Amino acid sequence: MKSLQEATRQVLAGPTPGALVALQGALLALGQQDEAAARALGVASHFYEYLSELHTKIAARDYSELASRLDMGAVGAVAVENILAAEQDSFWKRLVMGGLAEALMVAASRQYVKGWDVETDLTHTRAVWYLAEALWRASEEMQPDLPAEQRWQAIQSLLAPAYDADVRAPEKAVLLGRVFQMLLITHLSRLLPGEQRPES
Repeated sequence: MKSLQEATRQVLAGPTPGALVALQGALLALGQQDEAAARALGVASHFYEYLSELHTKIAARDYSELASRLDMGAVGAVAVENILAAEQDSFWKRLVMGGLAEALMVAASRQYVKGWDVETDLTHTRAVWYLAEALWRASEEMQPDLPAEQRWQAIQSLLAPAYDADVRAPEKAVLLGRVFQMLLITHLSRLLPGEQRPES
């Protein structure tokens, strides 16, 4: 069984259903009735379902390419480092700003998988519905004084490419995968001691 640190690093480096199963085991092994652990398990469960469904809809070669695009590369690693280093009052702001940067990159990225946009539309729609609520709850915890209108606007800005009919399914998958990763980081950062946080 992997440690929480190892399992977290694997999900950030190469998110696959198998990596999420390892994370599930590490979280369950903590034996804690901790709110952060419960929320991390919930996010991991939805991420697992999302990736598993995508996996059944696209060829293995294309899925591997998608997984490699979700790898926490140089920009993503810097964003994660900034998020984990943030003080509580600026955590949400950094999370959303990092996500917006990713969203812009996704919207401008090349189209590398063809023909599965319509087939995966429902998969993305369900994920967006879940992520909007999960981001709202995370924001409420981190910035309880933020006006509801600003909170919703930030979430909608982050998820905008996923709602856009002109954005291809592969780019939506990359964006939503990154948002799942950011939510996991949000909850896992409370469970990993400072010296054991995932390295960039």
